[in-house]
Amino acid sequence: MKLIITIVFTIFITFFSSSQYSKEYKILTEKLTATDTLNFEERYKNGEIKEKGTILTYKVGDYSADYYFGEYYQYFRNGKIKMRAVFDRFGNLLSQKCYLNFGGLCSESTALEIDSETTDLEELLRVDEKTKVISNDKFYNYSMKLDSMYLKKEGKMIGNKKIGIWKIYSRTGELIDEKQY
Repeated sequence: MKLIITIVFTIFITFFSSSQYSKEYKILTEKLTATDTLNFEERYKNGEIKEKGTILTYKVGDYSADYYFGEYYQYFRNGKIKMRAVFDRFGNLLSQKCYLNFGGLCSESTALEIDSETTDLEELLRVDEKTKVISNDKFYNYSMKLDSMYLKKEGKMIGNKKIGIWKIYSRTGELIDEKQY
């Protein structure tokens, strides 16, 4: 039953998230099929869930690679959600939301474009730096005065590097600065 749900979810994710992929990336990855699927759940000593998700395994020649796939969750020791992420079938982050211990959203990311600098399947699986993911990212701060979270800055990133124009906001939502990267 879990295998059927995983297959249906794979088709659903692939169908609705394919617009992020470059034509070359689609052509390169369409040849790959997962050889194994593992659903996992890890718990803290206090019994609360620490993390849970699914891992897909791919094999090209003698090389094997494991990637997070679908929904992935991390939790604080108190059981509150720390992070919710969605990965494509090759471990590329499609979306992510991170939370503070009290539940406030502290960051979110959405993939806009996924491409690769290689045409070799084994190299694609072996070297993460060969895959380029451009994302739209937002970072939030907590305001004691407002007693709530507010959007502090937003912009695009490639991996962990800022690109383009980043907007910085005041706690009242007013645009206070723009920086070019």
